[in-house]
Amino acid sequence: MVFNFLNFKRKKICKKCKYLSDSLLFDCHNSIKLCPISSVGLIEKDFNGIWLDVDKILSVKKDTLEKFNNNILDECLNCEYIEEENESANNTFKYLYLSNWKNCYVNCNYCNYPKEEDLIKANHYDISPSITQLFDKKLIDINTKVIFECGDATIHPEFDKILYHFIHLEMKNIEINTPALRYCESISEAIAANIATVIIPFDSGCPYIYERIKGINKYDIAVANIKRYLSFEEPSQKRVVLKYTIVNGINDNQKEILDWFMFARGLNIKKLAIDIDINFYNQVKNSLPQYLEELIVFAKNLSDYNNIEMVFSPRIDIIYKSMQKEK
Repeated sequence: MVFNFLNFKRKKICKKCKYLSDSLLFDCHNSIKLCPISSVGLIEKDFNGIWLDVDKILSVKKDTLEKFNNNILDECLNCEYIEEENESANNTFKYLYLSNWKNCYVNCNYCNYPKEEDLIKANHYDISPSITQLFDKKLIDINTKVIFECGDATIHPEFDKILYHFIHLEMKNIEINTPALRYCESISEAIAANIATVIIPFDSGCPYIYERIKGINKYDIAVANIKRYLSFEEPSQKRVVLKYTIVNGINDNQKEILDWFMFARGLNIKKLAIDIDINFYNQVKNSLPQYLEELIVFAKNLSDYNNIEMVFSPRIDIIYKSMQKEK
């Protein structure tokens, strides 16, 4: 059961939000903020990449956390990601989200991001100077988890430069989201150095379903690039992660899950991830269909039996934990 914050008294609380206390986001609208899923904790509205006001970041973080801890903010009332444990925040960010683009080579039917043609219109900037400032001011360190998200990270004009910058800084935990339609030597180097994980949304084990979901007939290209990223036996088996997003009426059945799983096992991949289309999730979360619960359990059992790690997205994790509570 999802905790209902509407029934929680609006007075001083001891709750923790990892986004407000631990995260910093550069988004595709040239904004810098604390929360990647709401407008809470806005730091800069029209950032141009030239100079980062570090003092303002700390000031906004402090003010936002004080407001949050005294009264749950209106935007946070129904948030499912607020944790019940309370931890004191410090000035170092545990998570750095780089979402300052939305473009992608594919057209997934569960994704609302602008596509490849919008790259020309997008206002991209080199984020490397800001990274250096954050590092020099100790707001991030080598243990901060860097997350390249939104669409295809590799389509960003400065992607290789930024990733090599992180490699040079000896960052230890980098996550890159890409459908693997463009091969990047920089990603292979980061995988080989055991500092980066590449998340590849694949959603299927056969070309037909892949094309239905992706809106593009490039299954073979993606497979070829996945194999290139897997060319390092160690550590790539757990550094290349295939992701499956459950889409209503297309791949929301055990056969498609099994096809995808067997494809991954055939490549000797040792780590998988599963998610659900957010629109589908919002439709069913208050009255979850039994077949969807069974599908999640089926995927979990497959991974356990085959000794392959399965990572649940926050939405899937909420579903799975609510199922466990009901037992």
